[in-house]
Amino acid sequence: MIERLKQAFALAEQRPEAEQELLAQLLLEEMQSEDRWDALFTDPRSDQLLEKLVAEAIAEDDAGETEEITGDTFA
Repeated sequence: MIERLKQAFALAEQRPEAEQELLAQLLLEEMQSEDRWDALFTDPRSDQLLEKLVAEAIAEDDAGETEEITGDTFA
């Protein structure tokens, strides 16, 4: 385990049990989410789906159905 993660766990250990439960839940959910994304992107079907989504987005943009994003707002 890397030193920074050890430090984080040492700090978490000092928190109340309810907060430790919340931190554990958040960490587990984040790692499970990453695993799901990894599985989706390694699925051979993902290339076809992404190509379809890109084509749809380009068609919408060509049809003038999109808005430009500037900074934190839509133009």
